[in-house]
Amino acid sequence: MSAHPRTVLVGVLVAVCAACSSSSATAPTPPPPVLSAVDTAWTTRLQRALDSAVRAVPLRGASAAVVLADGRRWRGVAGFSEPGVPMDPAMRLGMGSVSKSITATVLVRLAERGRLSLDDPLSRWLPPFPHVDPAITVRQLLNHSSGVYDVTDAPGYRDSILANTAARWTPQRTLGLLRPPLFARGTGWSYSNSNYLLAGLVAEAVGGRPLHQQVRDELLTPLGLTTPFLDQAESSTGLLSGGWVGGSMNVMATRASTYSAAWAAGAWFATPEELARWWQGLMTGQLVGAGSLSQMMTVVGPEGYGLGIVRRQLVGRIVWSHTGEIRGFSSVAVHDAAGRFSVVLIANENPAPVTLLAGALVTIAASASAP
Repeated sequence: MSAHPRTVLVGVLVAVCAACSSSSATAPTPPPPVLSAVDTAWTTRLQRALDSAVRAVPLRGASAAVVLADGRRWRGVAGFSEPGVPMDPAMRLGMGSVSKSITATVLVRLAERGRLSLDDPLSRWLPPFPHVDPAITVRQLLNHSSGVYDVTDAPGYRDSILANTAARWTPQRTLGLLRPPLFARGTGWSYSNSNYLLAGLVAEAVGGRPLHQQVRDELLTPLGLTTPFLDQAESSTGLLSGGWVGGSMNVMATRASTYSAAWAAGAWFATPEELARWWQGLMTGQLVGAGSLSQMMTVVGPEGYGLGIVRRQLVGRIVWSHTGEIRGFSSVAVHDAAGRFSVVLIANENPAPVTLLAGALVTIAASASAP
């Protein structure tokens, strides 16, 4: 009988953490590319942890980054994008549902500028949708208390998406697969990708521009970020990593339907280094004011979900995080409020235990940022 999956994953984390602190006589991994002056001892530990994780799981490949409060940064890669093609730190990878933090921030900024209220009903901004209560508020979409059915759970959703992988899905077409709500708005909690498709439509209705253009102008350009792009809504930029399912099938040539259907709920790509810089900017108040960030950090439900961000415990530390899982990629972004640092890890396949593996990087980053 095979071991329980959690037992295996715990063993992986133990192995990775051991490798982080190991002083074995084997030849050390060459130092990773460094973006500012750093203490190479901790960057070497980070690279060793990433190498160990990719070998131990095993994963086809992974890319990761750390941004510390004092501005020091690290980025590293391990494994392969495709057979014979090593991972490259410049490669863009799919962030899946980490995209939700981006969509939420757009709406919070619009509210900050008085363009809408987070407590506006959908009926103020959108036409009616079957199975969507028009009295649901923007806030209830963003914190998953709306009761709207998760369209990705709809019978036939996956088959419909994969029936023609070259098709471009609109959010309206995707939302056409909705089923009756799970509960009355505001009376429960359930994670739903549909919430963020609706939220993206609200952002476009309020902002008067495509979602990706608002993100670029309002969130990316102020931080000097150039690698993120919303797949299928705009052209891809730079190098792209291969994206694998179960380590056997590269989905990149057939991603149009999956990623267009995901849209505001999960279709952003970026390098982990720039995603970590974005996450650091958000959580340290560079993108929204203190009052708005406090609203984002007001959590509901059993998962501790705020507005596009999640409060959780990781390796004994309270962090703000979001994970992502989309066909071809698994991702996690983490901000440690106490240490004021951010960590991102993206594997170029799914499924993958990225949160568990990111814990080893968080531990090292915490030690590097300690006074």
